[in-house]
Amino acid sequence: MKTDDRFKSLHGLSDWQLVNEDQDIRGYPVRSITGEEYGKIDDMLVDKDNEHVLAVRMEDGRLVGVEHLDIRDDHVIYTDDHAASPVEYRKVRRHS
Repeated sequence: MKTDDRFKSLHGLSDWQLVNEDQDIRGYPVRSITGEEYGKIDDMLVDKDNEHVLAVRMEDGRLVGVEHLDIRDDHVIYTDDHAASPVEYRKVRRHS
């Protein structure tokens, strides 16, 4: 699993709310297609100017773009080519 440094300027989800709460994958384990465990998602990272989730932070600090993630019922599949069914995080909004 590769880390992606281009996301260092993003902000954690704590000041934001997902428009679709079903897309909250914090705490989900991340696995390869073959079942290798990579760890858990610690936070989701927001591009505040565009109000979109662009990446996740793993518990060990690695940053991964959401275009590499395929959300399942209770876990996330990581693939370094594009996910089979990519999730598009449409919008977030700042907590009032």
